[in-house]
Amino acid sequence: MNFSLLVAGRYLLAKKSHHAVNVISAVSVVGVAVGTLALVVVMSVFNGLEELARSLYSTFDPDLKITAKAGKTFEVNPETLKQLEAAPDVLAYSLTLEETMLVRYDEQQEIAILKGVDEQYHRVTGIDTMMLDGKFQLQTGDNPQAVVGAILAGKLRLGLNFITPMHVYAVRNVSKAALSPENAVNHAYIFPSGVFNIDEEINAQYLLVPLSFARELLENDHILSAVEVKLKPDAQIAKAQQRIAALFGDAFEVNDAYQQKAFYFRMLKYEKWVGFMILAFVLLVASFNVVGSLSMLMIEKKSDMSILQSMGADQTLIGRIFIIQGWMIVIAGAFVGMIVGAALCLLQMATGFVPFSTSGSFIVDAYPVALRATDFLMILLSVIFISLITIYLPVKYFVKKYL
Repeated sequence: MNFSLLVAGRYLLAKKSHHAVNVISAVSVVGVAVGTLALVVVMSVFNGLEELARSLYSTFDPDLKITAKAGKTFEVNPETLKQLEAAPDVLAYSLTLEETMLVRYDEQQEIAILKGVDEQYHRVTGIDTMMLDGKFQLQTGDNPQAVVGAILAGKLRLGLNFITPMHVYAVRNVSKAALSPENAVNHAYIFPSGVFNIDEEINAQYLLVPLSFARELLENDHILSAVEVKLKPDAQIAKAQQRIAALFGDAFEVNDAYQQKAFYFRMLKYEKWVGFMILAFVLLVASFNVVGSLSMLMIEKKSDMSILQSMGADQTLIGRIFIIQGWMIVIAGAFVGMIVGAALCLLQMATGFVPFSTSGSFIVDAYPVALRATDFLMILLSVIFISLITIYLPVKYFVKKYL
């Protein structure tokens, strides 16, 4: 093996008698490097988008969310809440209640998700850091106030400085409404105090109000949709999730941040790996340049192979020389591509030199990127696998043909 490696290295670095062989070898290295660079950049961009989504949703979604397995609402035992508050991993928790309602402001009206939250909600999420206008304030004295998503506020043409209140309509309990159809809808009004900006889906649907206001509209002072939990910074999410699930029992499910948006993050991962497979196929095509380079080199070194044969070398040894040289070309291109790709990603992280085309209308101005060691390992393994496919069999064929 040492002899094969020595000869392969000399063939790779030595000047060839035909200039075209040098050019094709250089093109082979560049082709593999560009394909590897594209893989590094694309996967890092998807990593950055995933981390950006996690950071955005963490301002609205809690670390853990406790909901009923059956039904939209539930009642919780106060003793269970005391045990939750005393749990070692829990920093804070908030009681919330969600229901779809009709919201009217002046002449405009929209269907929205009204979310009632208690006074601990800002500790559980980061909603107060995402205010676009006004402030996160749900109560002024005895008067309830609302915080509205940016898109919903735009549809309602809502102004924080106006004296016009928002009117909220909720369908009453069916049995009560049947007795008096004209009273089938509950109505209340509330003044807006702020507008938040998180993401398009949340901005277009949600209206945050005090929990007491939501319960009054729904005519039930005890129901909840969820208990939202903020964990301590050093808490292990999986273990805390198991403890809280055991505390609440089998009638409830406890979802972490990923599980709360499982479909979105699953689709993001699918897109990432589909992009990986497409670029890996491009890398496969680019690696066929290596086969062309090796075939031309074998033609040029035909006399050398005859000399090696006369010295006792068999086809296996000669084939190994050119296989190793092909691997050298591929590995060299892969390392160059990974180094340049990592450098571009670090430059993007530092300067944001590639902006979004819609810069100014998104939460960040430049494409987010994040480097992960597992991606580099996957890329390197993919390059090695591709080199096995594109080098081993062709070299075996050429050795048999020329010898």
